[in-house]
Amino acid sequence: MKLLVLSDSHRDIQRMRYAAGQARPDAVLHLGDHIGDARELSRHMPGIDFYMVRGNCDFQAPGQDELLLTLEGVRIYAAHGHAHGVKGGLETIAAHGRRVEAGLVLYGHTHQASVRRARGVWLMNPGQTERHDSIRPASYGVVTVKDGAFECETVFLPPP
Repeated sequence: MKLLVLSDSHRDIQRMRYAAGQARPDAVLHLGDHIGDARELSRHMPGIDFYMVRGNCDFQAPGQDELLLTLEGVRIYAAHGHAHGVKGGLETIAAHGRRVEAGLVLYGHTHQASVRRARGVWLMNPGQTERHDSIRPASYGVVTVKDGAFECETVFLPPP
């Protein structure tokens, strides 16, 4: 199973559609900032499972603040990350991932793509789908899950 992981799209739906076309996922997970973008993308991708959480820019938008799911034997915890203080470090969100027995924690908010292991849990930030500065290029994540194992990849989008 291939999971497309998007975050911090900030209304740049065109880049999300490009990422979906490149990844050709079985499911999509949007990590917030702007959760409505995921709803709009889902209308263009019938038959694909969509998961989403709210970010700090989603204010009163309907949806969940965090999500715990199991895909092909892999337990995944997903949150935007602002409530866990990810801009100040990853220990809090990693500790929460361990508490809920997740093998993989997905988060956004920092706009910086990253995949790393921290004290027994894998952490992935797909970066920002929106390209709004020259320091952090637009990117997305792909998580391939099979038989209780997973691989994470960060893919950088071409400049607009």
